[in-house]
Amino acid sequence: MSTLARIIGLMRPLRGRMALGLALSVAASLANFGLLFLSGWLLAAAAVAGLGGIAARNAFNLFLPAVGVRFFATMRILARYLERLVTHDATLRLIGRVRAWSFERLAPQAPAVLARQRSGDMLFRFVADTDRMGQFYLEVLLPIASAAICCVVFVTVTGVFSLPAAVVLAVGLVVCGGVLPGVAGALSAHGMRRISHQQDVMHADLTEVLQGMGEFMFLGAARTVQARIADRDADIRNERRRVALIEGGARSAMTVIAMMSAAGVLVMADMAYGAGALSAACLPMLALGGLAAFDVLIPVPAAWQLLGQVRVAAGRVFALCDTPPCVPAPARPGSPRAPFDLSLSGVGLRYPGATHWALRHADLSVAQGAHVALVGPSGAGKSTLVNLLFRFHDYQEGQVRFGGVDLRDVDADVMARHIGVVAQDFHLFQGSIRRNLTIACPTATEEAMWQALQVAQLHAFVQSEPAGLDTLIGEGGMRLSGGQARRLAVAQVVLRSPDWIILDEPTEGLDARTERDLMDALLQALPLRTTIICITHNPAVAARMGRVVRVEGGRFHEAGRT
Repeated sequence: MSTLARIIGLMRPLRGRMALGLALSVAASLANFGLLFLSGWLLAAAAVAGLGGIAARNAFNLFLPAVGVRFFATMRILARYLERLVTHDATLRLIGRVRAWSFERLAPQAPAVLARQRSGDMLFRFVADTDRMGQFYLEVLLPIASAAICCVVFVTVTGVFSLPAAVVLAVGLVVCGGVLPGVAGALSAHGMRRISHQQDVMHADLTEVLQGMGEFMFLGAARTVQARIADRDADIRNERRRVALIEGGARSAMTVIAMMSAAGVLVMADMAYGAGALSAACLPMLALGGLAAFDVLIPVPAAWQLLGQVRVAAGRVFALCDTPPCVPAPARPGSPRAPFDLSLSGVGLRYPGATHWALRHADLSVAQGAHVALVGPSGAGKSTLVNLLFRFHDYQEGQVRFGGVDLRDVDADVMARHIGVVAQDFHLFQGSIRRNLTIACPTATEEAMWQALQVAQLHAFVQSEPAGLDTLIGEGGMRLSGGQARRLAVAQVVLRSPDWIILDEPTEGLDARTERDLMDALLQALPLRTTIICITHNPAVAARMGRVVRVEGGRFHEAGRT
């Protein structure tokens, strides 16, 4: 299926609004044509009647055509206003639908597939490319469809009065509405593709610069990156200038052809007048109508150029969304039941493209309520357990059961309701401490937030801040120290109170006293039913767990109980 057909498929639920918008656009264009068409006849007929003497002036009916002129003028204003309301509403709804559709297909790919993409490129695709796809109706389909319908009506109306004049008008409309925009679109296609590519790379570069400004400064690479971005920006400007020149040339040629076509219509009408087939008042009517007919073609060259951009944007979005997730959705979704015990039997997991197994012949049993420390060298497979439980990656061998259900039958969203994780590379959101806690648990009361902060040993800091819970923490928690940011992430998980909590180096960046207080408060505050898996290299933290499991060689080895 082509990209445009898939976009039209996404538009299907909005077809009623879009059809109404098209009807209003056509009505506005026809009213504009009718206004000039009838006005030309009215002025010429009134002049002829005035020159014909008193009898002709008295016989001339000025009232009826004057009413028609006012009708078309009012209709043009109302139809154009309503068309703007309906078409922009439909466009915004389409953009929202495209983004929701894209997110629905991107979410199952996280984080395995998305980790291969640059964050700036992903952001640009999700924002700019989906926006461009949503503009397909308003900026491409609507002007082209409206122009096609109106041109047929214009030629038909002109043909009623003079068939040769209609032929001349039809040729001019076809050249201006089809040939010129098609040639301009073909000439600018390479430039539009280059602009899209350069914008992708530049937005990705800008995102990296903003995220790692300090690192670029430390490495002395700021000037190099700045020069690279400036070069890409200059390239984009040059290509845009070239595309604009092509579009401007097409518009200028359209103006010349429109004037020539109007003159041709006038010549054909004059010939019909000479043959007695037309009255004198019809000459300016057909000439003005011919000029008005070309107004509907003004947005067509830009629409043809934008069509190429829409194809590129849609191709990128569909290519990303069509990427199959690493873990397919369960064929028969199941739901874990208490007790939420975990059992791994002969599990083997190898990441895509990797040559070695992260887990191989791995066996592990964890009963609900157990406190287990996972220790071992870096890269031994400790964090792989998180990826496995959250269905970020699938295992190729063995069996995993959680809460009495095969893990392959459990959706990742269901697992997220039962398991909370404080990852080593956790993320805090822009805004306040309250907002970050609310994201973790939307129904949490302020009292519960303070209790979670107290468990995380962060309440004293928050109380000392003038804004309290509304203290802003900056992008990614930049206004917090490393230890404070980690404790806020711990508070988020405590606030959720899931059945399982996985802590990946929870005390990293903390002094010995804060580390001890945090672990004591955490173990005392959590319910007895809560299972704790603590991934750590810190012997003091591991000693606080009831059981220590060493991960090495892709297997779990019992290291004893504390």
